[in-house]
Amino acid sequence: MEKYTLVTGETSTVSMKLGEYYKLVNEKHIAAYGETGANNIVQNIVETYKSIQLQLADPNKNNNVLLVGKVQSGKTSNLEMLTAIAFDNGYNILVIYGGYDTSLLKQTTDRFKETFGVVGDVTYDDEGPAIFTTDDSNQILSIDDEIMTDLLENNKPVIFVSMKRPVAMRKINALFGRLDKSKFKAFIIDDEGDQASLNTAKDKIKNASATYKEICKMKDLLEEPMYLSVTATPQANIFLDAWSRLRPDSIRLIQPGIGYDGAETYHLYENDIIQIVSDDDHEGLAEGIIPESLWAAVRYFIVASAIKCRRATKTKDHYSDMIIHAFREVSQHSNIYTSICTYINNMKDSFEYKDGDLKTYLSELRKCYEIYVSYDIKASITFDNLVDEIATVVKKTKVILKNGMGKATQGNEKLKWHKIYIGGDLLQRGLTFPNLITTYFTRWAIGGGNMDTNLQRARWFGYRSKYIDICKIFTTAEIAQEFTNLAEIEDDLWDQFADVESGVLNIDDILIQSEKTKQSPTSKQRVKYKKIAFKNRWLKQRFLVDDERKIAENDFELQKLFDSVTWEPTTAGSKIGAATACYAYFDASTLKKLINVIYGVFDYEPFQKKALTDLLGQDNIPVILMGADKKARYRSIYEYDFRIKALLQGADSTVAEKITYVGDSGVVIDKDKINIQIHRIVPGKDRTHPMENKEQYMFAIYIPKEKTYFIKDN
Repeated sequence: MEKYTLVTGETSTVSMKLGEYYKLVNEKHIAAYGETGANNIVQNIVETYKSIQLQLADPNKNNNVLLVGKVQSGKTSNLEMLTAIAFDNGYNILVIYGGYDTSLLKQTTDRFKETFGVVGDVTYDDEGPAIFTTDDSNQILSIDDEIMTDLLENNKPVIFVSMKRPVAMRKINALFGRLDKSKFKAFIIDDEGDQASLNTAKDKIKNASATYKEICKMKDLLEEPMYLSVTATPQANIFLDAWSRLRPDSIRLIQPGIGYDGAETYHLYENDIIQIVSDDDHEGLAEGIIPESLWAAVRYFIVASAIKCRRATKTKDHYSDMIIHAFREVSQHSNIYTSICTYINNMKDSFEYKDGDLKTYLSELRKCYEIYVSYDIKASITFDNLVDEIATVVKKTKVILKNGMGKATQGNEKLKWHKIYIGGDLLQRGLTFPNLITTYFTRWAIGGGNMDTNLQRARWFGYRSKYIDICKIFTTAEIAQEFTNLAEIEDDLWDQFADVESGVLNIDDILIQSEKTKQSPTSKQRVKYKKIAFKNRWLKQRFLVDDERKIAENDFELQKLFDSVTWEPTTAGSKIGAATACYAYFDASTLKKLINVIYGVFDYEPFQKKALTDLLGQDNIPVILMGADKKARYRSIYEYDFRIKALLQGADSTVAEKITYVGDSGVVIDKDKINIQIHRIVPGKDRTHPMENKEQYMFAIYIPKEKTYFIKDN
C-alpha cells in the first residue's frame, strides 16, 4: 500500500495491485512489443492509474482526465493495460466509446478481444472479461438484463464497446438504468474524445448536442464515474468552458513506445521522405486525369514493398500498405480506383504471361528505383536483385476502395496482401495502417482548416523504425509546410502538457502557437477561443544530451564563455533581496557562435537555431548563470527517454503572501531583450537511467518579442 499527498494538503491512501488481468495483458504485450516495450506501457499506466485515483479522492477535483498521446503511437495498448489494472482493483464495468464509424469500432473491439483472450460467445470459464459491442444497427449484441446481472454476480467484468452515436449510447444507458448500481463500479474511456463527444449546440449553456447529452446521462447513471477522454489532438478539450461536464481537471501523457516515428521524424528535420507534388497534378486529378506523380507513387510502392519483402525476417513484415487520400468526395474515388486497378491487373498479366508489355513495366519500375530509393539501399540491393520480389508483390497487391459504403469495405486490414487504399474521411482519424510505407496526400482544406483535423490525417505516423528508410509521402509544397508547422506546434503543446502533468502549469494557461500557420486550433462549433499577442515567453530545453563526450565538449565551450567576463550577482526573482543568480552581457556574435557549437540543444524543439540567431540581432544579450551558490540543481527525468520533467523551478509557495522567490521564470535581467538562462543540472529519478547523476548544463531562453497565440475565450 502506497501513500500519496494530495494538492489539498490532506493525505490519502491509494492501494493498487497488479493481479490476474494485469498478468494476462502484460503477457500479450510482451509477445507483441517485447519486454522493454511492454514494461514502458506498465510504468506509464501504473503512474497514470495512481494519479487518477488520487484525483478521484480529492473532493476539489472532478472525475475527468484527459489522456494525450501521439497520433498512431499505440494508445490502445496503454488503454488495455489501464483496463486490466482497473479490473484488478475493483472496477467491473468499462464503457468504451469506440468511434463514430464501424471501421474504428471493429478495430477497437478486435484489439480488446485479442488482448484479453475473448473468443466467441461469453463463457464464465475463460480468463478474459465479457465483451459486447453495438452492431451496425446500433443494437447491443447478445446481452440482456439477466445476462448482465449474472455476469456481475459471478465477478465477471464487462466491457461495452459502443459506437459514438446517440442511438447506440441510448441502448446502453437504458440497460444501466435498470441495473442495481450497488453491483458495479464503472469507468468510461472516450476514445477520440475530442470528436463528436463535445457539446456542439449553438447555445451550449441552455442546450446540449445529442452525443454530449448521452455521455452526461451515462455519467449520472453511473454516479460520476472515472471518465477518461483519450486523444492525440486535444485542442478542443483544453479550451472547454468550466461548465462543460467533460472539461478535464488533469492531463496525463501517454508516452510513445520505442521505435515510434511521428511528426518530428517526418516533418521537423530535413529528409527524403517528403516528395513534392505539383499543385497542377492535384487539379488534374480533380478533372479525372491521373497525373504522373500518382503513377510514380504507385510504382514506388511496388518497388519499396519488394525491398521490404527482401529484408523481412517475419511473415507479418512481408506486407505493405499504401494510402491515396486526395479527395473527400466519394465520386472522385471511383476514377482513381478503376485506373489503378486496371494498371495493377495489366501488370499482373504481364508478369504471368511474360508478354511484350513486361519490358515497359520493368523499365518504369527501374526508373522509379533509381529516382527514389536511397543510396544506402542501392548499395546492398540492386534492381535486378528485386525483380522476383516485384513479381510477387504485384501478384499479391489488392486495391481497396474505402469510402464509407458499409460492410463491403470492412475486414481488409488483416488480409495477407499488399494493399492500396483509396478513400476520404475513413482514411483518417483512428484507423491504423501497421505496414504503411507510401502515402499520396493532396487533400487540404481551403484556408488551412483546423489543426486537430489535419494532424489526424497523418496516418503515416507510427512504429516505422524498421522500414522508415523506404517510407515516402507524396504531397504538395503547401501541405508539406503546413505539416511542418503542425509538428512545431504539437511539440510546443506537448511541452506544455508535461508542465500541466507535473503541476507547473494550469490547463487554462495553455497557449497554442498561431503565427506560423493559417490553421485554426479546432472548430469553433466545439469551443470558443481567440487569438492574442503574447510576450514574455520562455523556451525551455527538454532533452538531456545523452553522450558523455559531447557533454564534456559542451562544458569546455561554456567554461571558455564563463572565464571571458566578470559576472555580477542579481536578486531578480527574489522578493526579499536575496541573490538568485549571476549574469553578464555578451555581444550577439559571441552567442551565435556558442549556439552553433553547443551539441544536442539548439537543433531541437522548442529551439529553432536559425530563428533564434535572427532574434539575437546585434544587441548585447544578458546571460544568466542560475543559482547564487553556483551548485548544480536536481531535476527529475522521465523513465525511458532523455526528457527532463520541468527545467524551471516554480515559486517557493502556493500562498501568495508567503512567496519569497517567484520562480526561475522571474529571473530576467532585461525584459526588452532575449535573456539566456544556463542551469547546471543533476538528472535523477527512482530507477536506473543511463544519464542519472551525470551533470550537464541546460538552457532556457526568454523571448520578449511579440508572438501570437490562440487561447481559451471565456
